[in-house]
Amino acid sequence: MRKYTIIILCFVISFGLMGFHAYETSSQSLYMYPNLPAPIGKEPMLITSAGQSVEGGIIKKLANQLHLENDYRPRALASDLYEYKTLVIVVGYSYNGLLHKGRQFKQEQKRIKELMVEAEKSNLPVVVFDLDMQIRDYKETWAMVDQILPYTDYFIGRRYDETPKELMEKIERHRLASTFVNEIQDMKIPFNSVFR
Repeated sequence: MRKYTIIILCFVISFGLMGFHAYETSSQSLYMYPNLPAPIGKEPMLITSAGQSVEGGIIKKLANQLHLENDYRPRALASDLYEYKTLVIVVGYSYNGLLHKGRQFKQEQKRIKELMVEAEKSNLPVVVFDLDMQIRDYKETWAMVDQILPYTDYFIGRRYDETPKELMEKIERHRLASTFVNEIQDMKIPFNSVFR
């Protein structure tokens, strides 16, 4: 009888710990997925930058490695969306990137707003990437995030030692499906799940 009591006690304790752990993490992972359960996008996709950071080129490379039909246009306009079925935006403000493109931040905000409105009007899914929110933690980056998230269907970001609480609150407020990974190369799995 003692042998069964110990086994039953171990089961009760382990289920209790699992329930406690699930309760603790449920609010943090309400809309987080390792990847999407079903595709939301179609090819071809337009990849563009919000803030003119260079990370858009990295997403272009990931798309090529996944054999996804794509075009990378850092200065894409709303009028460019007619030939695409998915919009991918890499968010991150770069003062030097805007300077190099001969743009002001207000012009970039206007361009992104027009892209978002046109994507919504055309019923295009919008996928947003964050590769370096910790490094590009500027008020301009956050302004872009605020502008883009209401139109976003899926958010893919880098996991940090501590993901910015403000970002998590915004994602939860908009009820976005999101995936956070440790390394940029790990973004291929959730990125691929958008299309396949």
